[in-house]
Amino acid sequence: MVAALSRDNRAPKGKTSASKFRVMGDAARMHEGRIHGSVVDTIGRWILGGTYAPDDLLPREDDLAEQLSVSRTSIREAVKVLSAKGLLQARRRVGVRVRDRDDWNLLDPRVLSWHPDVGRDEALTTSLIEARRIIEPAAAALAAKRATAADLARIEQAYLGMKLNLRTNLEACCEADLKFHVSVVAASHNFVLKGLTGTIEAALRATFAITNRQLATAQSRALPAHKAVFECVRMRDADGARLATIELLEIAARDLDSKRAGAAVGAPGLAKSRKIRADRMTPAAARRTGAAE
Repeated sequence: MVAALSRDNRAPKGKTSASKFRVMGDAARMHEGRIHGSVVDTIGRWILGGTYAPDDLLPREDDLAEQLSVSRTSIREAVKVLSAKGLLQARRRVGVRVRDRDDWNLLDPRVLSWHPDVGRDEALTTSLIEARRIIEPAAAALAAKRATAADLARIEQAYLGMKLNLRTNLEACCEADLKFHVSVVAASHNFVLKGLTGTIEAALRATFAITNRQLATAQSRALPAHKAVFECVRMRDADGARLATIELLEIAARDLDSKRAGAAVGAPGLAKSRKIRADRMTPAAARRTGAAE
């Protein structure tokens, strides 16, 4: 009887010990993950910031580990991640070399976050706008033909979210803006275009970062253009949706140019954009969106 009680008492202790080991193991993995992420971010910032330029060799593994106060394993894992993102190339007996900028996956949100000043990188911002000009007008035209009632509800909800939060919560306004563009692409029901929403998200977030000091003004300018896109999609006007999207992207491009030039973005630009939109849209679309006023 005593032996049985002793065995019964030992069982919970064993379970408790196992539970403690699991918790300790989880904590160790979380700590290791944070260290690993920190190493990746640090080296990524070095590369995007120009500390190490394309074709430069990184310091030896041991030296990097000592410099960052981490294990060699952490360095190796970080190199694997950065190699997958196109930033590094590891070769035996040569070392780890920074790849050419053309190989970098700059549309990866994490890679883009390592850029020290996207606004000064004219080649990158120009490329982002060009990519959006290729993808979004075609997606909007298809959305006008294929959008379901649920698709239209999501697009409208995103537009109303922009409108509601413009004056009170700029961050929420920007998130609604992002949701609007992603929802239009999703409404195209084209699997290839939907796969490119990451490009649009990266481009938009970069635009928000570039125009942060003028963001409220930029969003105010863009709001009527977003409404124009939504109305054309809702009314099944494929040509109008395509042209309205082109105009919306031209507003974004002008905002970037204004940021670079250090000029204020004012109301005259909005009047000009309405005139351009009215000239390009079909008469029916222009009347629906108020662009012909």
